[in-house]
Amino acid sequence: MEKKDVTEHNYLKKKLRVCVATCNRADYSKLAPIMCGIKSHPDDFELEVMVLGSHLIDDYGNTFRLIEQDGFEIGSKLHTIVRGEDEAAMVESVGLALVKLPDVLQRLHPDILVVHGDRFDALALATAAALMNIRILHVEGGEVSGTIDDSIRHAISKLAHYHACCTPRAEQYLIAMCEDHSRILLAGCPSYDKLLSTYHKDNYMDVIKSWLGDTVQKHDYIVALQHPVTTDIQHSIKIYGLMLDALLSFNKKTLILFPNIDAGSKEMVRVMRKKGIEQHPNFRAVKHIPFEQFIQLVCHAGCMIGNSSCGVREAGAFGTAVVNLGTRQTGRETGENVIHVRDADTHNKIYHALELQFGKRYPCGKIYGDGNAVTRILKFLRTIDLDEPLQKTFCFPPVKDSFSQDIDHILETQSALAVDLGGTNLRVAIVCMKGKILKKYTQPNPKTFEDRMQLILKMCFEAMWEAVRLNCRILGVGVSTGGRVNPQEGVVLHSTKLIQEWSTIDLRTPISDAMHLPVWVDNDGNCAALAEKKFGHGKGVENFVTIITGTGIGGGIIHHSELVHGSTFCAAELGHIMVSLEGPECSCGSRGCIEAYASGMALQREAKRLHDEDLLKVEGMDMKLSEPVTAAHLITAASLGNPKADAILNKACTALGVGIINILHIVNPSLVILSGVLASYYQNPVQHIVHGRALLSAQSIKVVTSDLEDPALLGAASMVLDYTTRRTY
Repeated sequence: MEKKDVTEHNYLKKKLRVCVATCNRADYSKLAPIMCGIKSHPDDFELEVMVLGSHLIDDYGNTFRLIEQDGFEIGSKLHTIVRGEDEAAMVESVGLALVKLPDVLQRLHPDILVVHGDRFDALALATAAALMNIRILHVEGGEVSGTIDDSIRHAISKLAHYHACCTPRAEQYLIAMCEDHSRILLAGCPSYDKLLSTYHKDNYMDVIKSWLGDTVQKHDYIVALQHPVTTDIQHSIKIYGLMLDALLSFNKKTLILFPNIDAGSKEMVRVMRKKGIEQHPNFRAVKHIPFEQFIQLVCHAGCMIGNSSCGVREAGAFGTAVVNLGTRQTGRETGENVIHVRDADTHNKIYHALELQFGKRYPCGKIYGDGNAVTRILKFLRTIDLDEPLQKTFCFPPVKDSFSQDIDHILETQSALAVDLGGTNLRVAIVCMKGKILKKYTQPNPKTFEDRMQLILKMCFEAMWEAVRLNCRILGVGVSTGGRVNPQEGVVLHSTKLIQEWSTIDLRTPISDAMHLPVWVDNDGNCAALAEKKFGHGKGVENFVTIITGTGIGGGIIHHSELVHGSTFCAAELGHIMVSLEGPECSCGSRGCIEAYASGMALQREAKRLHDEDLLKVEGMDMKLSEPVTAAHLITAASLGNPKADAILNKACTALGVGIINILHIVNPSLVILSGVLASYYQNPVQHIVHGRALLSAQSIKVVTSDLEDPALLGAASMVLDYTTRRTY
């Protein structure tokens, strides 16, 4: 490009004039990261900040000062709240805002107005901007929460020209509302960008003590935040009183925030004062807490209670236990950390929920974001063509298939990180929803617990970076490991001799804390069964058994489409089914187990014995002196006519076949799937033994070999890809 062309190009490139309007402390926590992103790119954007609503009211902390402290210049302050805190005052506030907004918007003349969420102030902003032909970007549209907020949120979505939503479900709902799919960005929640990077600061105890006193410890206090439900004000006031009674009885230090400015808040404050909460030694009642301090308080709380969206959204990122009261968040997507008390009609019911939740820690969840929302939103803003027609177009049914899109309209693949802890190697893979392994890493498995955990995290972080390059959205981490596992707690109870220092090990917590992702852990045999259920021969089969024939013998049982774990998590220890009372010693300490006859280790042991007696090698068998003796040599020798090797393999096939017949007679599956390095060798002999020795009703059951590339990794991934998190109390 010549110098003249470059100059002309730079001249033609117009900065996008973006006005961000914030109405209260809650929406500012979501908008502040976007404002920071816009401000940090002065060549692309020109930022204008408009403040209105409860930011400018003393009773709610004059929180506009926080915006100024954050380094933002406020271009316009609009006093738009009519006091009264009832339904009529809310309507009058919308009207007052509509009277004042036209002059401000004409003066600022933004290219884009960014509005957030579902507040009545935001409805006034969107209405004014739409009527004045100003493009609107709506953040957090498409969500459902079960109150008048739903109607306001969806009304703003219909007025908005562009959407930055937080979850795939919200994206689906916007499409179902006939919004143009090409103008919907699945970004994640902007507040996650800040909270995931700042919540675990070293000074968190200073923050806790500054708000709750020097004697309070982490995980030993409660954060309470309850707002009015404007569609049923009297009932929400009643629930508020019951919550306060339950907290008084529970007798724990409690940080309680004043309710927002919605109709009914004045009555709620009266209830608080009537019960003496502000003077009670167990309570600290406050109007506002800076966001960075608030997220640390939520992160390290023993429990959060109330009906704030923070409980069902941000608290899940920390694994903080939450008791959600009433109907204000009905329909919100929640993690397993939330217990819902929908009909909070008694103080005892709320107290019992606190007993169940207080002090619990849950896996970190990322339902609402992965820390990259602002980057996506800025890319989205850069692609907006101001020369495009302003008039919205709606996409009426039939609805286009929903895909999670990056701004470049490249499919952002929903994927899992899969970890396989083997006796020899440690493997980590990125696995997509269709079961394709997109990237795999392999390292020798360290001998000590500390080195092993360090390597797991290192390899997971490497895979996460690669996932960004591959345009994959990682939903969680699945771990497959040898030994007995409690999948409910993510703990390896005790492992095989192949993995040393691996008993009573909590795998979930350190990985979840480091990666900010939910983590699932299960035995490698169970994982192989899950892999077959989702991706292999077991797809659509209600009852089947998977048997791994490798270094050891393991497996998993699927019964009525569910994985069988057993009361002490040792179901499907198929390698330790005894087929002889006087058989060879097994690694478990018993005798005559299938594994003692048919595993790779057992065959290798027998091959070495024959080799030491000079009875292994036969004519036509190529075997170097320095080469270690393996099970493969035994199989080769048998195929070349070695009678000793053939007798050993016949005994191994018989042991495995008899063990499988026992399984058929106990759980009666419709299919047996063999996987592992020895599967293809065992298939035909085992099928023959089943046909000859099983009960007539079980003789026709098929024995097949797995077609899967890597069952352990795919099974670990399937735990993530199939998991659902909704819980109702």
